[in-house]
Amino acid sequence: MPHGEFAKARAKVEESYKRMDNATIRKLYAYYKQATLGDISGKRPGGLRIRDRIKFDAWSSVSGMSKEVARASYIDLVNKIELNSEAVSCDTREGMIDSE
Repeated sequence: MPHGEFAKARAKVEESYKRMDNATIRKLYAYYKQATLGDISGKRPGGLRIRDRIKFDAWSSVSGMSKEVARASYIDLVNKIELNSEAVSCDTREGMIDSE
């Protein structure tokens, strides 16, 4: 899988992530971290660190996946993304986490 295609997908995410739903963002985060760093390590953050815990859980959900497969999955997901018509602010997005 060419790294250029991965870089293009990453650029697309950076320019449009505010128009993505939380589930898509979490999946993209997991694939990206797996593709760039490999399996997650360390302990799961405590319940008071909600954002860190969500990120940890997302990344650990793809643990064991090879970097190449994670890279391909990231690119595939980016190519299938349906964006919301409006941007979602960080405050609104965090409010959505509580209701999920």
